[in-house]
Amino acid sequence: MFLIYGIITIITDGILEVIFPKDETVFNEIIASFLSVPVTLPITVGITMLGIKQARDESLEISSVLNYFSMVLPLLLVYIAMSVLILLGLLLFILPGIYLSIAYLFSYALVVDKGLGVWEAMELSRKTVTEQWFKFFWLALLSILLIIISAIPLGIGLIWSIPTIYIAYGLLYHHLFDDEDEERENL
Repeated sequence: MFLIYGIITIITDGILEVIFPKDETVFNEIIASFLSVPVTLPITVGITMLGIKQARDESLEISSVLNYFSMVLPLLLVYIAMSVLILLGLLLFILPGIYLSIAYLFSYALVVDKGLGVWEAMELSRKTVTEQWFKFFWLALLSILLIIISAIPLGIGLIWSIPTIYIAYGLLYHHLFDDEDEERENL
């Protein structure tokens, strides 16, 4: 799926490069980047949902990665809200931006999986992650380090590291949000 994602990203970027040449202005680059999000974000969320489905022991279908284009509007709203808040946080002493970038980790999945609204998903993710923020921070750093190391030998290690990371985050999501739902139902 990552190969397909890569091909779609290259094609999208190529088309947008023709329409908005990056050489001319920074504005063109910003517009092209923003216009690629509605194409790439639903696929990224689909890959994330594969990790969550794996954690739930549900059947996996590669084609299900493409099922989230119907939710592009709420996903875009989450993307915009998160981007603005994280950017503001980075501009205000850097640390608030780092905090928010980790705290909003599960926002997209909560919108897609639980059907939450944009702000509701972002707040639930933030409140849940904040309880153990440093553990998530170290996991994010470890994930980045793992990707960098696995990319060194011609990117071959990415075949294992990227799916492993998505499954790890899927397991965390399942533990944090599905187990909570089951506990509420049992009460």
